[in-house]
Amino acid sequence: MQLIEHHPGGFAFLPGSAPYSSGVVALPGFEILRVTLQCPLPYREGLLRIDRHLAAEGRPAQALCGVELRSPAPWSMDGFGTFNQGYRAELSARGILLGTVNPVARTNVAPAYAPPTEPVLYAFSYTVSSSLNERTFVSAGSGELSDDGIIAEGDSSPQGLRIKADFVMAVMAARIAGLGVTPAEVTALQIYTIHSPLDYLQDLLLAPFGSAAIHAFHWYYSRPPVLGLEFEADLRGVRRELRLF
Repeated sequence: MQLIEHHPGGFAFLPGSAPYSSGVVALPGFEILRVTLQCPLPYREGLLRIDRHLAAEGRPAQALCGVELRSPAPWSMDGFGTFNQGYRAELSARGILLGTVNPVARTNVAPAYAPPTEPVLYAFSYTVSSSLNERTFVSAGSGELSDDGIIAEGDSSPQGLRIKADFVMAVMAARIAGLGVTPAEVTALQIYTIHSPLDYLQDLLLAPFGSAAIHAFHWYYSRPPVLGLEFEADLRGVRRELRLF
């Protein structure tokens, strides 16, 4: 994967699929900030909240580089595709797409406890001008889905989950490399599964991050967005995080 520089947004991105890019890293002179909504909003209303926030910060719509959604339940492949069409249309209306290419990274998972009744915006990331020398970045979420289908499909045994997690963490490693950063620069690893990760906690989740493993990881009791998937992860390296109430 090769980075594409998106100068209006102040970041570069790894190409992904139609609904989202694989990850973003701030260009020199910028840094990425992450914002969490204390009370998630229906996602279209959430995008309007992002519009207002960016305007107040003096940033263009193109500064949006990461979106984190929560859905009521995992989608079928067809249902996920239909949702993604509506989501892309919202970005397109804001002039965020680069032709047909979506530069914005995204995670979309389904909480297993107290899920929302409709897709909601949970968090977002955007760029601001900065003299920070360190690189800031966000990786999109990825589940155990390859070009050949679901890894260890239907196998939620301890061994099956290890195979799934190993695949996803390899994707995360590839994205870190593609963004031109190192595991030591990661400030947060997030995993999404309803299954305990304790069997592979040390060797698959912590060991690859070296000194950054001291920050451990955040485990969200959630399912990936597509039926049949059992494990998803994303990560980021940022210096500042905000919370909107």
